[in-house]
Parts: sequence; C-alpha cells; structure tokens
Amino acid sequence: MTSFSRITALILMTSTIYLPTSHADTSLPDAKTLGLVNLEGDFSRQQLFNEILATDASRNNEYQSFAVKKSFKFPNDVSYDDVLKQPRKDALFGVDISHHNGKNFPVEILANNKSIFLYMKASQGSRFVDPAFAGFWQRAGETDKGVKLHRGAYHFLSSGTPGEDAAQWGRKQAATFVKIIKANGGLRSTDMPPAVDVEWDIERRNGPDRWVNRKPAEVIAMVKAFSAHVETELGRKPIIYTARSWWVPRMGGEASFAQLADHQLWLADYSNQSQASEIPRTLNNTKWAIWQFTDAAKFHTGSVPPFDASIFKGPSADFYSVLGVKEF
Repeated sequence: MTSFSRITALILMTSTIYLPTSHADTSLPDAKTLGLVNLEGDFSRQQLFNEILATDASRNNEYQSFAVKKSFKFPNDVSYDDVLKQPRKDALFGVDISHHNGKNFPVEILANNKSIFLYMKASQGSRFVDPAFAGFWQRAGETDKGVKLHRGAYHFLSSGTPGEDAAQWGRKQAATFVKIIKANGGLRSTDMPPAVDVEWDIERRNGPDRWVNRKPAEVIAMVKAFSAHVETELGRKPIIYTARSWWVPRMGGEASFAQLADHQLWLADYSNQSQASEIPRTLNNTKWAIWQFTDAAKFHTGSVPPFDASIFKGPSADFYSVLGVKEF
C-alpha cells in the first residue's frame, strides 16, 4: 500500500494544495470477497440534511439551530475559540468520513492537525459496504508509520422492508457490519466504540424518509437487536449517532430515547458558529459523549472539501474512561 511518509505529511500540512495520492491495495477485502455490494448512489450526511430542509418545511422549527455555519478549521480552531476569544480548554476533536469524502482524504495528517479520532462509514443495510472503508481503516491504523488516530467504524441503519421483523432486520445489519470489521482486522483497544447511525433514511432525491413505515417501538427494537449482536461479536457496545431534529418528530417525542439509556450518545446538532462553544440540544436530557457540531469543517491550509467534525468536551482522562478507549 502506498502511504504518506512523515515528511510528506509535514509538506501536506503546510501546503496550500494537497498532493494527489493513490492508496489502492489489492490485498484489502473488497465487496466481492465479502459477498456484499459496494455502496454507491447513497446520500452523504450533508445531502440528507439538505433534502430534509427542502422537503419537510412543516418542521422548520426543529431545524433552526442548523444554521448557515462558519467553517471550523483544523488545527487553529482546535486550540483557540474564535467566538469566546480565548484558548480552548478540555476539548478533544475528531472527524468522520465516508466514500463521499474521496478515497484519498488525507487521513495521515489528521493527528498533526489536532484531530484525535476518526470515524469511518463501514456499511449500510445488510448488503452494502462502503468502498473506501478498508483503505481508510488500514491507513488510520498505521501506528508504525506515525499515524496516531483512535479509529471508529459506523453503520448506517436502514429501515428495511415494512412488515419485516424489526429485531431480525437489526441483527442482519449487525452481522454485515461485524463481517466487515472482522475482515479488516477487528477492533483494537485503542479504537473508538462502534457506532450505529440512526437518522433520515432517504433512497432517492425528493423521496420520503423510509422510517415513516416503522413504528417507534420497531425502531427501538431494531437498534437494540443491532447493538446486542455487535456487542456479542466485537466486545464493545455501540454508541448511537442521531439528531434531535430527526428523533423527536419521527419517534413522537424525546422520551423514547430513555429506552436506550444504557448506550452512549453521539449527538448531531449543528452549531450556528461552528466553534463548538454553544450548548447542543440533546435528547431526553441525555448527557452526550460526542457532539457532531458541523458538516463544514476544513483544514486551515489545503483544498480538501468540507467534512464532518465532532467534539468531546472534557479532560483527556475522561475521554479515555468514558469511551473505553486505551491511550497509545
């Protein structure tokens, strides 16, 4: 596998243009080997949110906090809060990506740009693997080459076919996710907890959210079944990624999130200023572990398109104890 050297990483970190690279590795498990299908034509998170704004105007009040954002820039905004005009304390940042970010997303320079964790999309539904996952996962795990990132994998939960048993469908999706993780070497003690993404499930442009065909009790049953299977197979309980702006209207309120209180929450609530100084809207007063506050983060230098960024608020020791992650 062709990888960035430390010298190249330093060049990339200071250059205004990122050098084109190739990270093809024919030894990595591919969709055919796994008996799966490469994910394509799916919506990125940014596209999902734009679709919801365009097609669900009746719920605009739920989306007011998702305003047009100023771009959070790594590493400058990690160290200094430009809103409060002071050095930032007790704040650890991370990034999440998928094939939508391009297979040459510069994973190797994240740590030098003060990102300490990286989540990568692994799968969706029961048939689809993200074609960029294997490459991202391997590159993010090259600690012998100086890459110090706590890796995380996430699964995009699909609503499935109406009438299909929700718990059974949740287990099927978990089996696909587990297969992909194991085929790529499994989890390390330094990796982030696996994540399950529960949000808008839109198949086509201007299409409806397919979760409308599931009752709230079915959604809970599906998430629980997915989580239980993953924990049994991988030894880690998944963290739940969701947004209050999806959960409240789709689940008939926020109280139902109490049924998942034994899970940690990765909250999506986009900040007005994207400087991570606001307080996000959580669910049922749940204390969130990670907050995804923008989909428009950038590097201070370079031409990489915007990407998602999240924050853990608290001292470093809490990050490791709360998330069950071992330090390098």
